[in-house]
Amino acid sequence: MRRLITLSVDDQPEISEMMQHLMNKIDPGGTHMTANTAEQAFKLLSKEVQIVFLDVEMPGINGIDLAKKIKDFYPKLNIIFVTGFTKYCYEAYGVHPSGYLRKPVFEEDLRRELQNLRYPIDAPQSRLLVRCSPFALFDNGKAFVFHRSRTLEMFAYLVYRNGALCSNGELLGILWDGDPDKQGYLRQLIKDMIESLDEIGERDLIEKKYGKIGIKHGSVRYEGELETIADEFSWV
Repeated sequence: MRRLITLSVDDQPEISEMMQHLMNKIDPGGTHMTANTAEQAFKLLSKEVQIVFLDVEMPGINGIDLAKKIKDFYPKLNIIFVTGFTKYCYEAYGVHPSGYLRKPVFEEDLRRELQNLRYPIDAPQSRLLVRCSPFALFDNGKAFVFHRSRTLEMFAYLVYRNGALCSNGELLGILWDGDPDKQGYLRQLIKDMIESLDEIGERDLIEKKYGKIGIKHGSVRYEGELETIADEFSWV
């Protein structure tokens, strides 16, 4: 995941802290702040902040008016309204926000909004480095390992496929000559891969679509030639 700088503004501390908790889970390498008043929010705001999660109903100044003031200073800031009421949707969209979340906020909905920001945020280069031969992974210069040894070979194959999405059948064929009895084990490897990458904030390297999985093209730094990976694992 990108290392983001976000601010959650809600007059109920438990709500802003919940948003902070979700963001720390999604983007553990980022900086995620909270504020419970407009005054606190403006003290924390800066040009480095990329996303503001803003409650609509707050005492003193409502979230829509606060959003207008924020836009005056930071016109390209992504504002995502967070509220338990649908009646504000029309008025809120008059501010041209990035998105709208209903309370209670679920991780899946939050991830969707982050993937569809009004003002896209360029992701920094992945902290994960792939050495093609002998194949190895490094996280900020330190050796990176999965919890299951066979996960490394599966990850290596996905890197070798260079952005192509692979079906379970293709992975079964590569890892176990197509043995259908390994379906359960394959699911465990995929789970291990996603959770291990999530631990270092790199879950977004993985792309899942139409029942297939792959490593997003161009998302991984690597040293050496991709073709040497296949030679090492004897896939060809």
